[in-house]
Amino acid sequence: MAVHLKRHRILGAALAIALVALVALTGCSASSSPSVESPDTQIPSGAFEATVAYVHDGDTLYLDTRSTELKVRLIGIDTPELASQQRPDAEECYGVEARELLRDFLPEGTEVWALEDQEPEDRFGRSLLYVYLDDGTFVNLAMIELGAAEAIKVGLNDRYWPELRDAEVEANAAGLGMWGSC
Repeated sequence: MAVHLKRHRILGAALAIALVALVALTGCSASSSPSVESPDTQIPSGAFEATVAYVHDGDTLYLDTRSTELKVRLIGIDTPELASQQRPDAEECYGVEARELLRDFLPEGTEVWALEDQEPEDRFGRSLLYVYLDDGTFVNLAMIELGAAEAIKVGLNDRYWPELRDAEVEANAAGLGMWGSC
């Protein structure tokens, strides 16, 4: 049983990585719901430049803004937990795959664009941000579309809530990522 589940997780991660590569090679958008200000086709006004310093897990990373390093929690997504020294039993199905997918999107040194919403920080002092690649890829949305994250709405940060929620429904229905592995 454990070997069977591990094989599914590996196949799910491989499928997600192949999809990311296909999108990158063809220049196609991964979104299926374009809008006037579609978050996956352009960098929104008000976004600031930053460099990826480190990806901690599937929804947490560090960005260097040249003046400071920010600990960032991606707005609107929640990925499965990873084990830690403090919580060795905390690892959830697809946690490692979600982290690796975010690392594939955002290797250290990658230049990105980041955008705040209504509430700039969470209760832990992490910056709450939407993150975009130079080609306009909306990373928060892509993580959900590939089944590596679920959509969450926390507080007033809801600028792209409908798109994030719809992407989760579609990924879940298609059995992508964690929806087909866990």
